[in-house]
Amino acid sequence: MVGALKINIIAAFLKKNFQNGRKISSKKLQPKTINELQHHIDVDFTKDEIQDWYKDFEKHLGQGETALSRTAFIRVYNSLFDGDASIFAGQVFRTFDVDNNNMVDFKEFILGLCMSGSTDPSVKLKWAFSMYDIDQNGYISQDEMNHILNAVCKMTNSRLPEEFTSTENMTKNIFNVLDKNSDNQISLEEFIEGAAKIQFVIDILQCDPAPDT
Repeated sequence: MVGALKINIIAAFLKKNFQNGRKISSKKLQPKTINELQHHIDVDFTKDEIQDWYKDFEKHLGQGETALSRTAFIRVYNSLFDGDASIFAGQVFRTFDVDNNNMVDFKEFILGLCMSGSTDPSVKLKWAFSMYDIDQNGYISQDEMNHILNAVCKMTNSRLPEEFTSTENMTKNIFNVLDKNSDNQISLEEFIEGAAKIQFVIDILQCDPAPDT
């Protein structure tokens, strides 16, 4: 159903339904909406795939709702991982919530899904950069990168690679490679140029939930 996209944390988002006993609406997405999505440069889904995603998306909405709240978004992430996914999910929500209204509608969800799992390196790198650039000022600070790395560790209950003593130490090592002009921040250009040298900074955002979730 996800076409050429990798199955990752974002795609796994809709694998698990809320068990609230509520009957799910069978209404279909309007053809106009499907056409708008298909004509978007970052969307690579067929009409049937978009319709399937819409059915799954609806399962996570409250009665009468048309968009996902931050709370609902985080709740599903926490159902997928053994650790605490709240912080990481909150940052993913931020990158999906294009109009900053604290809700993610279906169009925003599909666009976010496609960008985060894109097979186009430039699209995926820009999304990854936006994840680390928490205050959206166009630069990644050491505090911001450390915040995301900590969030991933909490979500997955993962141990750090042996060569790193802490997420702070990991962040400093990443900055040593990516921060070319040594101004203690990473620009989009530096991030794109250096990401191939440290693929880890992209891969860590694609962590999969446990197989049995």
